[in-house]
Amino acid sequence: MTWAVIIAVVGALAIAAGAALQERAAVSAPFGISQLRLFRHLMRSRRWVLGLGLTGLGIGAHMLALVHAPLILVQPIQTTGLLFAVMLAAFFGKRRLTSAQIGGCLAVTVGLVALITALPMHAGNPVLTPTETALMPLVCVGGMLMCVLVARFGGASTRAWTFALAGGIGFAVTSALARFIGVGMLDNPMAAMRPLTVIAVVIGLCGGMIVQNAYRTGHFTLAYATLMISDPLSAAILGVVFFGEQLPADPLHSAIAIIGAVVCAAGVITLSRATHAKGRATGGAAVDTSSPGPPPATGPQATVTAVVIDTEPAGTPVAEEDTPPRPSAAGTAA
Repeated sequence: MTWAVIIAVVGALAIAAGAALQERAAVSAPFGISQLRLFRHLMRSRRWVLGLGLTGLGIGAHMLALVHAPLILVQPIQTTGLLFAVMLAAFFGKRRLTSAQIGGCLAVTVGLVALITALPMHAGNPVLTPTETALMPLVCVGGMLMCVLVARFGGASTRAWTFALAGGIGFAVTSALARFIGVGMLDNPMAAMRPLTVIAVVIGLCGGMIVQNAYRTGHFTLAYATLMISDPLSAAILGVVFFGEQLPADPLHSAIAIIGAVVCAAGVITLSRATHAKGRATGGAAVDTSSPGPPPATGPQATVTAVVIDTEPAGTPVAEEDTPPRPSAAGTAA
């Protein structure tokens, strides 16, 4: 299973690199053009096309890892995409990481290493009864709808975390269904040609669009941190409840896993706050979707592009940050 973990990390790196390349190409595109002209402009950019290829490669690597390793183990690894995104943004922007960013990166790294060490790396093939096959997406969609309903009656901060929570649930169930379908394809490639595949894609896309609404509230840090924590946590719950994946059996490994999860979550929050603060200082923390621009990304790229900011050299037009409420968008299917 170690190679599956390595593949998951490589996939997260590929997604982050792809998002960074596409972000640089997108912010250099002319403003005020139609979506069709924008798409043509991006397709003429070798950098954007390369980013698209890297993103596809990363998603494929994530899917492959899901087929060969437990959901509870693979999904948290996607958090490394945040580390790679922050480091790539600093590299492309030719600047040093702040002390807060370095601390956040270290916390996420230490937390993930602790989790990987403590969690069982072996799991049987996921099996779902017909009832469970219908129940898993229904329960998750119900949770997403409940979050959206709560968001409608709350303020901006409430909308930020409830929308992000709904998106995290959506990405988690998409990954869970991808693992189930992918394992089935090992014996029968035609297993992908089933209604469940369409359901997984639709839930993932809906989750991505809901996340865009979380970013539009003007509380990016709260929304992004909620998303990065709720996605792996929801995936772990689905893995344990529906796939019978195992949690650490002894007190020592259980304590290590809990501490690792807390440290990783603290690192995510620190990175989100530090990176967003850096973007506010440089005037490039968000992408304004009130004017024509790149179509909102979904899935893993949606979570990564949000923090690949301020990568253009001085003098390049970038989207300005709005004051709340601001429309903004960002870049885990699975």
